[in-house]
Amino acid sequence: MKIISEQKRSLVYFNEKEDTFIKIFKPKFLNRLKYFFRFRKYPGDNFFFISKELKKLEINTVEIISHSHYKIVTKNIHGTPLHIYLEKNRDNNEIIKKYIFLVTKLLKNDIYSGDLSFDNFFVKNDEIIVIDLEDYRKVKFFKRDKKEAIRRLYGKINNEIIKKIEDNLKNLS
Repeated sequence: MKIISEQKRSLVYFNEKEDTFIKIFKPKFLNRLKYFFRFRKYPGDNFFFISKELKKLEINTVEIISHSHYKIVTKNIHGTPLHIYLEKNRDNNEIIKKYIFLVTKLLKNDIYSGDLSFDNFFVKNDEIIVIDLEDYRKVKFFKRDKKEAIRRLYGKINNEIIKKIEDNLKNLS
């Protein structure tokens, strides 16, 4: 196994033999307390929960092999990161339309993530696949409303795309 990403709060390994990714979460002590007292789902458990919620909405996500409180094992999707795909396929408006539809669908169904930028999506066979689900939330009452989710996209993706997402949300209201 080799380390492919080492960040302050997570470590990702790639197991070539099994063609899987292993993500180990290293949350802050305060977050560990929130998980322990059930104020929040453990990151591995939340990843699994959100994956099931997205499948109900017919949104593609990674295939989970196993999970525990602080670990998730997923199959390699053999896709291309969305931001790289778009750099190579600048004229593919269909993928942009699918991205706009997907983000709108997430927000319409009260599924929130602080980072819905292109970095957190892959493309395979012209379909978008959602990755990094541990920080997504399904909320009954939006503590951080849809406007906040949209605000966080500014500076990360094209303003024209953000405007289309906002318009879609208004049309669904």
